[in-house]
Amino acid sequence: MIKLNYHNTQDIKNSDFENKYKLLDQKIDSVIKELKALNIVFDNNLLNETITKTQRFAKDKKKFVVLGTGGSNLGARALVNILDKSFDKNIYFYDNIDPINFEKSLRSFNIKDIGFVVISKSGSTPETLSQLGAVIQIASEYNMLEDLYSNFLFITEFKSSPLFNIAKKNQSMLLEHNKDIGGRYSVFSNVGIVPAILAGLDTTEIHNGAKEIINNYPHYECFRLARLFKDQVNTDFSSSILMTYSDNLYFFGKWYLQLWAESIGKDKKGITPIHSVGTTDQHSQLQLYLQGPSDKFFTFITTDHYNKGLKINNDTMRDAGVEYLINKKMGDLMEAEQQATIQTFINNGFKIRNIHLPKINAFSIGSLMALSIIETIAACLYFDVNPFDQPAVEEGKVLTKEYLLK
Repeated sequence: MIKLNYHNTQDIKNSDFENKYKLLDQKIDSVIKELKALNIVFDNNLLNETITKTQRFAKDKKKFVVLGTGGSNLGARALVNILDKSFDKNIYFYDNIDPINFEKSLRSFNIKDIGFVVISKSGSTPETLSQLGAVIQIASEYNMLEDLYSNFLFITEFKSSPLFNIAKKNQSMLLEHNKDIGGRYSVFSNVGIVPAILAGLDTTEIHNGAKEIINNYPHYECFRLARLFKDQVNTDFSSSILMTYSDNLYFFGKWYLQLWAESIGKDKKGITPIHSVGTTDQHSQLQLYLQGPSDKFFTFITTDHYNKGLKINNDTMRDAGVEYLINKKMGDLMEAEQQATIQTFINNGFKIRNIHLPKINAFSIGSLMALSIIETIAACLYFDVNPFDQPAVEEGKVLTKEYLLK
């Protein structure tokens, strides 16, 4: 079970605040209860069907490639990221269209042995279509198109679109992208679950972790961050810093950036999310955080590192006079650094919270992502913006096509 602790924040559970936002909280509660992106975790039949179809797709395939960008990639990648590299079952994610790296990487694979998962809600995402087209071109050069199309699994809305029509024409496997679930909220649907199954994750536990939060979210104070930002006292927050203390949460941080930024950044409103990595970014950003502008709220996501990892050589440390590392493992240093950094922020009066995951596993990542979705929606509604659209990015999409047609 994840644990939330706030420090140096005002009491935002007082009766005046409760009365002021009572109707808004009821609206948020209603939105969350009706949200398909969350209540999909209670559809066990759909999950079992997805597992069965994905396992059938995976048969006789040695590696898997996920093509997609943004919400079609980041959630699944965050889930798979919790696995140790030796257990990730050779699954590769491509979310960019850097032409050199994409070609170099794809040409290093034996396409005949690869299962390609191609994801786009609309079925018309230019980046995903270009990735798909490039893969098809490579296969055509080697006269392998028939093998290639049997190795595709498409996840898209069941309506006429370039992606849907390509899949139907070539009789490739199709799974439906639920039309009521937006890309950045799709991690608990087949968009996130299919790659997780291919990587060997226990997807039932991912859903169970989400259920733990959904069924008990008042207990986890999922509205508290929204209230803190909305009812600021003596602080004008412009940035929200997320510092993750585990490499297994790196892509959770990237997923969270899209979830928060694309949801709340509208109508000249919003608080900018920034992802930092502990301990790495303590050596590059901590000075600014501690003595720069006081316009940031800090969330530390920690886990238990004590007595984990490789033992540090005692003789070398003793000869070098590094007494504090004698009889220690690398995890002991990580544990000490995350605790010391958090205490430094508390001692200096910063408003922070610590989200602690005793273990990083399928259950806890499901809980963490459900918590993030709920509090993002709550924050958007507190700021009176639509959590589910992204109108500002449409102009760039239109101009991109115009440039290509010149």
